[in-house]
Amino acid sequence: MILRPRYAALIALTLLAACAQPVDLELPVTLRPTSASAPATELPTPLPVPKTLIVCLGQEPESLYRYSDAYLYGSTSRAAETVLQALYDGPLNIRSYQYESVILNKLPSVADGDARVEQLAVAEGDLYFNPVTLQPASLKPGDPYLPAGCNSSDCIRTFSGGEVMMDQIVAEFRIRSDVNWSDGEPVTAADSIFSFAVDQHVDTPTLKTQVDRTASYEAISENSIRWTGIPGYIDSEYFSNFWSPLPEHQMGEISPADLLTADETNRSPLGWGAYIMEEWRPGNDIRLTRNPAYFRSSEGLPEFETLLFRFLGGNTPTSIEQLLTSECDILDESAIADALDIQVLDSEALKQLQQLASSGRIRLAGTAGAEMERLDFGLAPVSQPGLLADPQLRTALASCIDRGRMAQEVLFGLTEVPHTYLPPTHPLYAEGVAEIGYDPEKSNEILDELGWVDHDENPETARIAYEVAGIREGTELALQYLTTPDGLHQAVAEWIQTDLRKCGVALETEFLSPIELFDPWPDGPAFGRNFQTIGWAWPAWVSPLCEMFHSVEIASAAVPLGVNAAGFSDPEYDAACGVLLHSLPDTLEYLQAAQVTQAILAEALPTIPLYMRPRLIAHRAEICGIQVDPTEYSGLWNLEEIRPCP
Repeated sequence: MILRPRYAALIALTLLAACAQPVDLELPVTLRPTSASAPATELPTPLPVPKTLIVCLGQEPESLYRYSDAYLYGSTSRAAETVLQALYDGPLNIRSYQYESVILNKLPSVADGDARVEQLAVAEGDLYFNPVTLQPASLKPGDPYLPAGCNSSDCIRTFSGGEVMMDQIVAEFRIRSDVNWSDGEPVTAADSIFSFAVDQHVDTPTLKTQVDRTASYEAISENSIRWTGIPGYIDSEYFSNFWSPLPEHQMGEISPADLLTADETNRSPLGWGAYIMEEWRPGNDIRLTRNPAYFRSSEGLPEFETLLFRFLGGNTPTSIEQLLTSECDILDESAIADALDIQVLDSEALKQLQQLASSGRIRLAGTAGAEMERLDFGLAPVSQPGLLADPQLRTALASCIDRGRMAQEVLFGLTEVPHTYLPPTHPLYAEGVAEIGYDPEKSNEILDELGWVDHDENPETARIAYEVAGIREGTELALQYLTTPDGLHQAVAEWIQTDLRKCGVALETEFLSPIELFDPWPDGPAFGRNFQTIGWAWPAWVSPLCEMFHSVEIASAAVPLGVNAAGFSDPEYDAACGVLLHSLPDTLEYLQAAQVTQAILAEALPTIPLYMRPRLIAHRAEICGIQVDPTEYSGLWNLEEIRPCP
């Protein structure tokens, strides 16, 4: 089961520094004659050099307890996720915003018949999916519901009693017969059912989001599982509702509460991937060896006999030095991240890595990631005047920021600039939507027309309001910008501030820790809707996360966990977003709705998409096969295919 960002809570991560020690590998010594005149002697056959791959992590994982393909008990760090790539392979991959089967015969689909939409009679008191709150609920009179055949908010009805017909999705999954746990036991449907039961249990600290949307999860054969959603829940990613197996034969006698601290789950989990856990030396490293039971071993995978994960403690300069001295073969993303936020590249490290790569001393593997850095406008602030309510003003501000040049100079071209809430590489990206290019002349013209006048022709002072609707005369066009204090955000904030100054807009930046900035309603300035502009990142995903700007998600006392911090509200947008939330993918309605939501946001501009956060891995030139992907949780998702270069 893949837990989608749609249902994820915002979590502040704390880095744990670990002191790494040099790796001590014993290499055989080959004896040679001391001079050309020395008599030839038969030398002993040298032992093969151990084929060890050394991956350096920014920090030591807290836990390797895995209950799904996305989250871990005890830790959500990329360092932990990278280690898990060695122990497990799949069960699904998510490459370039599309799911791929790994340990399943195939992904179920309505077209193939192993998924279907059934109709079910639902009565008062039955569990169903409320299409307005987007939450499971017990049906009662007065509640909204989607009748059978309805796939948009336009046809929502109100329940008045009796029985009504609703749709529910059924999907069937079949595990490959050649997938075994590393102890030789087969991975079966029972292991996935056991994983679901653990996730469902009250003592397991998971969000229960997809569990609560599941009517039943049952084995229909030794290797096959059937998932059935609750009535009214039309999941556009139904084909991913497979719970990542846990070894029932190893964990079945341990209570869910005890699994949280058991060594079998946290320190030495049993997997089906390319490597087996051999030793975890706290504060130093984790050593794994090749798994002879790996289902791809017939392909000669993995090529390395030993895999060593070293913990570097988040010191980026030290990490780069150890790559140059071959104490690391690969620097994981977590090893070249800013110490304040493991998801953000260290800007100084980025510059140094680019220079080393240009000189040929190392290689870089990277891509524009699936996290979009945005500048969001506070359109409905709780305690501030609505200075930014006019979309023309927002257009002027967007036109004044040279995002393309910023991506080249601040991020060394390792990213791309989006124009909608989906990245340009997304299959549903809307080509031809209104793009706001860099045009300061146009920006100044718009500001003049709106009544924001340059009263003194001094580039260091802000424009002031003159007959601007709803704005007091003489008000300065001065904005507050909130963001986090890592090096990359500081560089971006400085760039935006400089660009806006050229258009007579003053920008004052305030740097807040993630905990301060993202505290839920009503305390934090972001979700407390107490900001003018904010710089932060949101995920792009397989299904468009249109809820980020849906009216029902506006953060408030009634919706304290609402994700629409900007306060954007548009009936046409809500209707199109409703289609995305209540219909199956690959239908004409779904595709059209994706285009409509992007077109509306591109015109209304509640947000300025700045760039896609880069994902980057540094490695020695002798290492081949690294494929960093935008949507995979770890940049080393294909550890089993990484090999020495020929």
